Order: sequence, then C-alpha cells, then structure tokens
Amino acid sequence: MFVGADSALAAYSTERSVSSADWNASWPTVGVDREGDALMVWCEVSTSYPYTTRLRARTMSRSGELGSVIQLSPSGQPPSSPQVALDDDGDAVVVWHGSTADTDRIYARRVSRTGVVGPVQAISASTSEALFANVAIDPDGDAVVTWSERPAPDGLRHPMVRRIARDNRLGPIVQLSARPRQPVETPSVAVDRQGDALIAWAEQDAVYSRVMNAAGTLSPVRTVSPRISPLDGHSGAAVAVDRYGNGVVVWRRWDDAALTQAAWSRQVKPTGELGTLRRLSSLTYGVSNLKVASDLEGDIVVAWDRGDLGSIYARRISRTDTLGPTVTIGTGRLTDIELDDDGDGVAVWEGPPDVYASYGTIRSTRIGRSGTFGSATVISRVGEFPQVDVSASGRAVVAWVRPFTSIRRIQVSTGP
Repeated sequence: MFVGADSALAAYSTERSVSSADWNASWPTVGVDREGDALMVWCEVSTSYPYTTRLRARTMSRSGELGSVIQLSPSGQPPSSPQVALDDDGDAVVVWHGSTADTDRIYARRVSRTGVVGPVQAISASTSEALFANVAIDPDGDAVVTWSERPAPDGLRHPMVRRIARDNRLGPIVQLSARPRQPVETPSVAVDRQGDALIAWAEQDAVYSRVMNAAGTLSPVRTVSPRISPLDGHSGAAVAVDRYGNGVVVWRRWDDAALTQAAWSRQVKPTGELGTLRRLSSLTYGVSNLKVASDLEGDIVVAWDRGDLGSIYARRISRTDTLGPTVTIGTGRLTDIELDDDGDGVAVWEGPPDVYASYGTIRSTRIGRSGTFGSATVISRVGEFPQVDVSASGRAVVAWVRPFTSIRRIQVSTGP
C-alpha cells in the first residue's frame, strides 16, 4: 500500500546550520517541549591535532530564534552518543557517554530553556565500563536514565537504570536483571505523565521489560518476546507510553527458520502485565531500523526500514488495539518518528541522493491522527542521520548532519 500527496509538507523552513563552522559535527539529537521550544545537541571534533572532541548544544525558541552555542562536556573527556529529553517547561536533561584513559562512564547535565547549564553529574559507577544511554523525563523534570555496563571482572553487560530528581538529586544505581547469560543492549525508556517509566531491553535470547514507578519501585521482570527457537535472536528494543502508562515494546527478532529479521510488538499495561503479541512485518525482507511513538491517548505508530535504501514501512495500532495495514511511506533508511498529543505526527528519514549527488537527502511525511500517511517531501537535498521531535500541537523540529566540502555541520528545519 502506498499513500497519496500531502501539500502541507511544503511548509518546512529553509535549513539552518547551528553547529560550529570550523568543527566536524556528528551525533545530532533534538528535543522539543510542549510549546515548541527546542534544544539541539551534538558532538563535534576539531579539524587539527590533537582532534579535540566536545559536546555542544543550542536552544531554539518556538519563533525560531537561536541561542548561543553551549559547551556541555568537560575537557579531557571525549563525548559520544548524546540523548536529550525536555520537560513541559522546556528544561532539558542531556546524557552522554564520556571516555577517559581510565574508564567509560555515563554523564548527565541539565540545560534550562534559556540555555543555563547545571553541573555535570556522573550517572554510572566509576568501577564499571558503561556504554550508551537513554533518557526520558516527566512533565515536572524528574528524569530516568538507562544504560548498559560491564562491571569488572565478570565481562558481561548488564542493563542499568537511575533516576534524577528535578532538584538534581540522584537515586540509587539499579541493575534491571540478574546476571545476563547473553549480550545486553542499552534499555529503552519512556515516561508517562505521572512519572512512571516503562523500560525494555534486548538480550540475545529474549526481550524483557519492567515498570518503574515515580517512587523508584520496580515491577517484576517480564519476558516480552516469544521463544520459538533457540537459534532466534532479539535486538533493537524500543518503547512508547501514553499519558496513563499504557505502553508498547517493539523489537527485531531474527527468525532462524525464515533466515530474516522481523518487527514484533507487545502491549504492556501500567502495572507491567503483558498484552497482545504481534509480528508486524513480512518475513520476505529484513528489518534493520525500528522506531515507535505514542500519543497521549494510546494510539501508536511503528515505522521500520530495510537499511538498504529500500522501502520504509509504517503501521498504526489504535488505542482500541486495532492493527492497521502496512503502509509504504518512502524509500531510504534511518527512520525517526514522533507524535503530538492528538496523534498527528512526523516521520523523517535519509532518502536516496539526488542525481549526481554523493550524499542522501532528508525526507519527511506527515502522520494523520486517523492513521493516514502523506507523501514524502524533501526537507534538504543533502543530509544524513535525521532526528525529529514535535511539540504538543505537532510543530516539528528536524536535525541532521550536512556534509559540506570539508566540514560536517548540524542543520535544522521546522514545520510543516
């Protein structure tokens, strides 16, 4: 199934560069508050020895006014893989992986809507090797951070979580599961309007979930995925929740019988009990990227791609648990999606290059609250690695990497 035209997509603003003009930028991420104020975060590295790496950020008001560029990471700690989440007032928590000669740790820092930065906080333990992080935040600014770490000397990765109170008080570091038998990915996390968090992570043999309430109490570990064959594998778990904490977990499962990777989903109730289990994608092609978003009432959109500049697909799961058809929304890879309060939203991806171009294009489509999808539009004719977030009313901010002649910069556009 393919979708028709949507003229509203012509309304994206002209792209603007927000990163330093003489540093190479990467790892773009963006957060938008309910009113449309945004914070863009990225890493950048100098173009000459000793090739210093730093984490930087920039605010953008709902009217499009850019703030000054802010440095978030301390010197001597090369950062990577930042993530950002904004509360209702536009105050943000930024997390990242920082590496030194002695250890790899997860760090966090608050940035106010006016660009004022708080102290750098070490989230993971100094005695463990931590990699990557995810963050979610409630309306009042309480945040939940997840990551994976390898404590010495057991050599296995463990899924971890820690709460950050709105006044920056840190909760205890909590290991989400007993010693894993298989490799563990960084857990995905989403927070509802009451501050309760849905957390899910993939190990090789299964996908697991837990609910952490606003007081920090965890539900039992539940196995989300089916175990059909010991040769099957699981990866890429992602979560979304509505205002009441009704959630969904999506993941990729390697099907050994079909020799391909499919997209799966399962509903999770606020108490942690599991609901409907579904295979979302065909077994005729592999799934390499998978994203999920929910509106406040529980309507869900799942999108995935094949990673080979092939078709990009999406499906809607309604609040009444009705599964919509698989829709082809474009061609490309690296899809990202977000929904506003009412279920309208935006999908972005890296599309095929224009004729004679060396790089891809940044493309988008509108998602309608009834489950309709508009046709693809080109936001930028040169770009890679797009990210999107939306306000409560659907104003989207898209950020991506733009390769210039000798410098890679972060660019943004708003709309549609």
